[in-house]
Parts: sequence; C-alpha cells; structure tokens
Amino acid sequence: MKVDKQQILKILHQSLVPFLVLFRHFRTFVLEGFEHIEEKLEHAALPAAPHITSKTVMVTGAGGLIGSEISRQLIQFQPAQILLVGDGAKSVSLLDGQLKKLLERHTEIIPIIINVQDKKRVFEAVGRYNPEIIYHTAGHHQMDVTEEKAEETLYANVFGTNNIAEAANRYRVGTFVMVSSEQAGKPRNLKEAAKRLAEMTTESIAATSLTRYTIVRLPENLHVKQLAKNSNLMFEQKAPIVYAAQNILQAGSADTRFNKGGLFQQRDGVLRPAYQKQTELSQIELARLLKQLKTAKEDEARKLVISFIKQ
Repeated sequence: MKVDKQQILKILHQSLVPFLVLFRHFRTFVLEGFEHIEEKLEHAALPAAPHITSKTVMVTGAGGLIGSEISRQLIQFQPAQILLVGDGAKSVSLLDGQLKKLLERHTEIIPIIINVQDKKRVFEAVGRYNPEIIYHTAGHHQMDVTEEKAEETLYANVFGTNNIAEAANRYRVGTFVMVSSEQAGKPRNLKEAAKRLAEMTTESIAATSLTRYTIVRLPENLHVKQLAKNSNLMFEQKAPIVYAAQNILQAGSADTRFNKGGLFQQRDGVLRPAYQKQTELSQIELARLLKQLKTAKEDEARKLVISFIKQ
C-alpha cells in the first residue's frame, strides 16, 4: 500500500490545533488536581492526636534528652504552639533551631528560658500562654548522673515539680503529664526518694484539682540503653528514647486508660498501670514539708524526705 505523505501531513496539520487545545485542558486538569498535593498527602497521613493538634503544648526540660525528643515528635501532630521551657539557653535555642528547620507551617515555636524552681516566673509563663497540656520532664536526670548533686536533684524534682503542678492547677490546664523514673518505686537513696516525693507532690495537688494528672515512670538507665543503640544501625539509634517519648505523648491523650490520670510505668515498651502503696500527703503537710526543705541541709533533707516516703 502506497503511503501518501502529503495526505498524512495534511491530517496532522488539521489535528494539531484540536490536539493542542485538548493537551492544554489536560495539563490544566493535572496541575489543578495535584496543586498542593504534598500538603494534602501530609494532612491525610497525619496521625490522629486531637489532644495535641491545634493546641498549645508546654514541655519543661525541653533541652534534655527526653524533653527534646518529645518536642520533635510533637511537630508531626501540628499543635498551634510548642512552649520550650528550660534553664539552659544554649540547649533550648539549639532545639528551637532544629524544630524550625523541620517546620514549614501550622506551629509556632516559643522558647522560654526559666528555671522551674522560680515559682513566680513559672506561674507567669503558664498564665500568659495558657497551655492545654503540659509535659513535665524537668528534673528527669538519671540517678547516677546526679550522684554528686543530691541537693540540686532534690530541688529540681520536688520544688520544680510542685511549681509546675500548682501552676497547672491554678490556670486550669487540661492535662499534666509528669515524667518520673522506675527508681521512685523503691527508692534507695536521696535522689531516688526525691523523685518519689515529686510524684507524691503531684498526687497531692491532683486530689483536689480539675486538671488530669498522669505520672509516667521510665525504665532505669534509659540513657545507657540510648548510648548502646548509638553504635548500631542508623535506624535503631534512638529507639529507646523515641519509644519513651511516644508513650509519654500517649499518656496525655483521652485514651480510656489515661482519662482519669494515675501512675503508669513503661515495661517492654508499653505503658502499664503501676501499683504503688499510697502515702497520703495533704496540702498542709506538703506546704510544711517544702518550707522545711528550703532551709534544711543535705543530711536534714535526707531524713525529712525518707521519713515522708516511709510513712
């Protein structure tokens, strides 16, 4: 069959305009249909966390190992604001920069450089920003790290926790999650007893508060497991801290396990209710104890703390 090139060219020429019109419509359809597709996919894949999304979230001890990981994980849930509270200007500023690199929209990062032992400034910060949820990790130091800083640990744990917990109650924060250690279950020294006393402080305030208070105990020597992971494959490097932060964030949710608050301990990577012999500490007893601790020397403080723990 003989092919007429002229005829073919004529047909192609006649079809060119309709083809270009069709192509233009197709191109417009594709561009409009896939406009902001990255944002749409990101929104579709966003984990459900109604207790965090579009809310103001405060993280104390934000420059620390646990606090910084919680702050990084918060980004994916798109809170309205993340309040980074810490007394280390350098570590908090570094975290602030890291989060802003991860962040494109939706969330405002606000660094707040204060010491949680400063009650006046703690109340000012909570009153000003009015967070819906507070993750309190300040004072969560591994016990062997603070072996030579017993008094500092006592103040950070007991007075710092009392200030933040009281501020949450005063300004009716919806949820308060305190990060503790499993050593608090059976304290062996002043540092561990101070952590248990911080728990008791939170429990005392929770007894008459509308705020939901939850305490999460993390495994002993979590930082050692973290260092061990650092020598393994890249994808496993921060597993212990990542899992711990996920559990802490979960503890702030409206899950039926946590809706009444209480004491929980991480075991085998899962939060389980922790059963602790309750030591009732009234608000009057708490105020009296804190007043005594402020002026007590280390030996006197040790006796006071241990006596309350053993009651």
